[in-house]
Amino acid sequence: MKAPGILVAALVMVGAAACGVPVAGVPVPVAASRQTAVTSTIAVPAPQTVYVQQPPVYVAPVDTSAAQTVIAYYDALNRRDFTTAWSLGGSRIAGGGGYTKYVNGFSTTSWDTVTVTDVRGNTVYVVLSAVQTDGSTRVFSGSYTVSGGVLAGSHMTRTK
Repeated sequence: MKAPGILVAALVMVGAAACGVPVAGVPVPVAASRQTAVTSTIAVPAPQTVYVQQPPVYVAPVDTSAAQTVIAYYDALNRRDFTTAWSLGGSRIAGGGGYTKYVNGFSTTSWDTVTVTDVRGNTVYVVLSAVQTDGSTRVFSGSYTVSGGVLAGSHMTRTK
């Protein structure tokens, strides 16, 4: 009975070897062939730097004259040159009451610091810090409209 088991095992090994599947412990004949080495040369171009031209970007010119008008207005106020401030548009944004009431409205203001945050056309957006004579600070934000080199309107809101 042992002979048929050995025969089956031998047939499995021979079949596996014939299929090209190596079986551990069973030598598999390999046909050796002699091949000649073939070499070839390929010309590879040297790397080159390629500069890609960026498309032109249009930047609209910014008219800073409106912002300069607002800055000049606050410069005049800080120098206590109320006549110049009045002529730069203070007369238009004073809200009535005339020049004397306008000047008296700044009696408790020691110094103004204006920061231009944006300019869109003739509208200048600002943040204003007004230091008072008692040492406190009032903060406002809003906008001024400039027309013909003078303040034509304002919309300021106290934020602090």
